[in-house]
Amino acid sequence: MAPLTLGIDVGTTTAKAVLADVDGKLLSEHTAGYTYAKPRPGWAEQDPQDWWQAVCGATREIVKQYPRAKDQIAGLGISGQGVAAVLLDGQGRLLRPAILWLDCRSAAQADEIQLRSGERIAAISGKNPAPYNVEPKLLWVKQNEPEIWRRVWKTLTTTAYITYRLTGRVVMNHSDGGIFLGYDLARREWSPEATELLGIPASVYCELAPCHDVIGAVTEKAAEETGLRQGTPVIAGGEDTSAAGLAMGVTSSEAAQLSMGSASTVYVPLANAAIDPRLLAFPHVIDGLTLVGGSMVAGGNAMDWIAGVISESNGDNPSSRIQTLTQEATRVPAGSDGLIFLPYLAGELQPINNGFARGVFFGLDLSKTRGHLIRAVMEGTAFAIEHNLSITQELGAEVRTLIGVGGPTRNRLWCQIIADVTGIPVQVMQERGGAALGDAILAALGAGLIESPETMQQRHAVAGERFEPDSCRRQVYQEAFCIYKDLYPKVKELFPRLANLTRYEEEAV
Repeated sequence: MAPLTLGIDVGTTTAKAVLADVDGKLLSEHTAGYTYAKPRPGWAEQDPQDWWQAVCGATREIVKQYPRAKDQIAGLGISGQGVAAVLLDGQGRLLRPAILWLDCRSAAQADEIQLRSGERIAAISGKNPAPYNVEPKLLWVKQNEPEIWRRVWKTLTTTAYITYRLTGRVVMNHSDGGIFLGYDLARREWSPEATELLGIPASVYCELAPCHDVIGAVTEKAAEETGLRQGTPVIAGGEDTSAAGLAMGVTSSEAAQLSMGSASTVYVPLANAAIDPRLLAFPHVIDGLTLVGGSMVAGGNAMDWIAGVISESNGDNPSSRIQTLTQEATRVPAGSDGLIFLPYLAGELQPINNGFARGVFFGLDLSKTRGHLIRAVMEGTAFAIEHNLSITQELGAEVRTLIGVGGPTRNRLWCQIIADVTGIPVQVMQERGGAALGDAILAALGAGLIESPETMQQRHAVAGERFEPDSCRRQVYQEAFCIYKDLYPKVKELFPRLANLTRYEEEAV
């Protein structure tokens, strides 16, 4: 029987499993969904048990669809939303819901770290302290839930939690570990100096392993729950952005990966551990490469939000409503007649790293229509992408193509706006597995089925439409982008005051 590999990506709202062979064929895939809780404004939590149940459901369905898979799977890889903070006690039990990447409750703790030792932390880890990081979340728990903090044994990521449930081993891959502030990006290990500066006990960090290393095997209990064969090798896996980059074929600095789902990410792989504290730098799932770029809160969720605010559903589905609104936006010129949108709808990650930031429309007047608002939202998200890319270029990146995946990349106007704003062609890829496919490729590498991950990736890749930048619109957007960049510093100090207003409202209620 020909060997197969299984990849599973555990995202913010879905877990996706794909079954692949090494000859470029996807044999089966299944997705299981879940939600996250928002107990207070700016908070986002999930029960890791929901991830596990979704993984079990997806794997059981894969085995049901392809019964021979159980005996043919030679390796299993996992990826996930890398910066969810999962806390275990000494018996391996969950202590509280996981605090997700988009949770910004720890903005004060991040600011405290920044004031105290931010420059040194950035020099070691390659990133400025921000609410999305795990360590500010841990300090929030320490300060606000001391009874839980006293019982913390280990902090895991989404990926590490699932591999723990599969193998019984508490191990974290380097791609996930590299997002932590306590990680030494140059040495590829936990930094005693950084953890001391952070005030986090070194003991709460997990053992680290290369992404394609086999760290264990599916246990008897996990086999019963997942439907997989006991003893199936499990690799350390990767953070979902880097796993998706492998699936997309972004393995050199000439290409940047643009992933647009609910949020957006744009990253460039560099051969050196380039550091700029405005960006996020962490290990690629491919040894020797560092992903440098940014994750942005706004993507498809920004479009969903504005569409819900300015139009009635009338019983139509959300995608039809957005399609109608996009047609209105096509009639608005580049630059939206002077309307600029800051897309910081739930704080922002890179490059401003500000959990207090919020969305802003600048330039509203009586002439603005629904089309202006829609186009401004598209342009604002494109400006956020350009903001991150412009910094990678300062670090030496020479990006010639943006390789795009995700639901919003099916919006032709949006893709054209991104090409015009950045001045870089956008090559849309047909999604065939996403990060889960990257996990399957890594599993094939870890199982010794392939020598080069790029070879297997190229067999799977299918290119879609390509969007070339327009020089005239590019000129308009360069001026608009300058206004976009100047606007945030002028309103930055007002955002914490808005947070105070929210607190007053809660107290009044």
